Amino acid sequence: MTALRDPEPNLNGQAAGALRTRRMPAGEAGTGIALALGGGFSRGFAHLGVLEVLEQEQIPISCIVGTSIGGLLGAAYADGIALRDLCDLGRRVRVRDFLRFHQSEQGAQGVKKDCIGKFIQEWFRATTVEELSIPTAIVSTDLATGAPYVFTRGPLEVAVRATCAFPGLVKPVEYEGRLLADGCIAAPVPMAIAARINGGYVVGVSVGSNEASSSASQKAVKVFDSGYRASHRSALEPSWSRHADILLEPQVHHIDWNDFSRVDEAFAAGAEAMRRALAPLRELLDRRLQFAPTPDKGFGPERGLAL
Repeated sequence: MTALRDPEPNLNGQAAGALRTRRMPAGEAGTGIALALGGGFSRGFAHLGVLEVLEQEQIPISCIVGTSIGGLLGAAYADGIALRDLCDLGRRVRVRDFLRFHQSEQGAQGVKKDCIGKFIQEWFRATTVEELSIPTAIVSTDLATGAPYVFTRGPLEVAVRATCAFPGLVKPVEYEGRLLADGCIAAPVPMAIAARINGGYVVGVSVGSNEASSSASQKAVKVFDSGYRASHRSALEPSWSRHADILLEPQVHHIDWNDFSRVDEAFAAGAEAMRRALAPLRELLDRRLQFAPTPDKGFGPERGLAL
């Protein structure tokens, strides 16, 4: 959730988000990877490390599906905002800024402005989810049903505000007769949604766990071959993990959820986890020529997806 402080102008007097270029071609549906980015507050900056390695290795992304911090950072990346700028924003975040999400400032013209709205308006080129350069789904939770409500179209500001509406910190967002809150409630790591939307290989990034890994180097990456998923998964694995082909668990357990002073550590942990996963990921992508999955055409992007 870096969208908390006003962006500072760069040396040219422009918002840094206005200066950006496409870094790599997005894959067509089913040809690249579907990237599922979970929630985790400050730990979520590990997502940016993952994205940097994918960018460096020119691995195409067919779609990004994000929850909470993953939804915000995923949408920002899909719009072309540079990773370095997102990290700079993250370093300036303070926990008290989260409380400003549900407050408003009275503008000179009597129009109320909030932090999310200002961030979207000043940093994003896209105003709707469908305008993002990489197909993106932003996950929130329908509080009436407890099911995911997924934005793949519609107002970007509403989608980002909803996915970041963490209970107790931010008021739920009203949209089309629904009351929407943080996507972590229904889909902490939205792998099932990514699998249904993209139909290709799903790479999930989980940063929310508080548990330290007894063998960090071994547990930072989990690869699930489709032929052996059931036998290779622990009974303790969360149910959403069954939808992943590769699950990254960057070692960020030591970072408090509200400690934005350690953005660089989280970034490095994400990059390390992604580098460890490159060999199995390339192996999976090489198989695609022989066993090409078929995307699920039954998901209506204008509706919430209940799983």
